[in-house]
Amino acid sequence: MAYGFLKPLASLNGLPCSGHGLCLPSTVHSIQACGTPPVPYSIVIKNFTCWWPPFPLIPLEAVNPLRATLLVNFIPVMLEADMFVTHVSPCTNIVIYLCPCGKSICAIPTPIICSILTAEDMGGVGHVRTLFATTFTVFGLKRRVARVLDPLGAGFPGFSIPCSSVVAWGHPTVLAS
Repeated sequence: MAYGFLKPLASLNGLPCSGHGLCLPSTVHSIQACGTPPVPYSIVIKNFTCWWPPFPLIPLEAVNPLRATLLVNFIPVMLEADMFVTHVSPCTNIVIYLCPCGKSICAIPTPIICSILTAEDMGGVGHVRTLFATTFTVFGLKRRVARVLDPLGAGFPGFSIPCSSVVAWGHPTVLAS
């Protein structure tokens, strides 16, 4: 008898995550002095004005020979603590720079990519995505196996840090609880 919810098993097939956030490019991020770097905000705040689109779940490390023995439908599965390539935002927000022009000060609105405006995105590189499996009874190679809707950050699906995305694709015929 299965305990919990049955969900499809997640596979390492390079399909994208769910993505998170909302792109509002006309949002003013901050008003600053001319020439100063933008002040980064937390990703929790920037989720309301920045969008991280669905991005392929490509593992940071290659599938080793031992890992290649754990297959479902001839495809390797995702396991607890798998790390994937960083998640970058293509969306922009506006930083208004107050610069001297003649005898007064001019406001210069400058669109800047959200990954630069977010503290967790490491200066535009993107934030890390680490898989947190939600199953308690199904293991592979002594690690919990991942399922669809498992978060890619610490926390709960949709409310995880730093990445609020979840695994969006899996095996439709192989379920785990």
